[in-house]
Amino acid sequence: MNRSLALLALLLCPLLVGRPAFAEVTLRSSVVVDGNVVKLGDLFDNVGDKADVAVARAPAPGRRVTVDADWLRRVAAMNGIDWRPQTVFDQSLIERSGVTITHTQIEAEILRALADQNIPANSQVELASRSMQIVVPIDASLQMDVRDLSYDSEYKRFSATIEVPAHSPSATRVHVSGRIVSTLQVPVLARPIGRGDVITAHDIVWTRMREDAVRRDIVTDAEHIIGLTPRQEMRAGQMVAANDLQKPVVVTRGALVTMVLRSGTMSLSAQGRAVEEGSVGDVIRITNTHSNLTVEGKITAPNIVTVTLNGASALAN
Repeated sequence: MNRSLALLALLLCPLLVGRPAFAEVTLRSSVVVDGNVVKLGDLFDNVGDKADVAVARAPAPGRRVTVDADWLRRVAAMNGIDWRPQTVFDQSLIERSGVTITHTQIEAEILRALADQNIPANSQVELASRSMQIVVPIDASLQMDVRDLSYDSEYKRFSATIEVPAHSPSATRVHVSGRIVSTLQVPVLARPIGRGDVITAHDIVWTRMREDAVRRDIVTDAEHIIGLTPRQEMRAGQMVAANDLQKPVVVTRGALVTMVLRSGTMSLSAQGRAVEEGSVGDVIRITNTHSNLTVEGKITAPNIVTVTLNGASALAN
């Protein structure tokens, strides 16, 4: 008897080993879909030929929705899927992919649509909502159309409807409003500039700013910046005010300088020590290191100070 049972077990063993195992249906907790429907295969793994069965409309492009355990259980049961939630907290986050049209692109399109309204050339569109954007399906055309445009030239305000894709029955349509603002091209620093660093043309880039955001003391001519140095360290992207700058210091306080007096063909020179710092063209006080007499002189070059005839005695001593 035992030998018969053992023989039967040996005969059945290959059948049990060779029998295919069915993969367990598992829930996907996070799903990204491209189309306008959600399919069983988006929500569950290992559903076989039922993967393409549509079970719900997808959220709008760029949006997401969460479906709970009860909804998922009913969808599985209705479609003959062997799946049940493990806990009441089981859920799936469904997100619809899309292409984003930014508020900057929308503003540019409205500006083109306002071309026949005689707005100044330096004008810029400013949407009422700075977070405004439009998300369309990834396979949609990105061509925009501005419809129902209304513009008040006195208050420089507008309203319109943006349609994407243009002239499409299934287009996304969004109402927008805003105003037209005047702008200026302003030179700003391309990199941080430290005190004592001389600003060159390579240190300047141009940016467009709202005219009402540019103070009266802001320098708008780059020629009035180049060759000067900040009084304090300045950051990249910073607008430059006239009081922020000074001519480079070429004589520091306490530095040894050459004092020079010229009168006709006569030239006298002596060594002095600067009592004050200054830039080319500044008048500072200098003390003769031999006579200890202090005179005034104009800085004409780094560590070179020209004194007047009144200072001749200081040089002579």
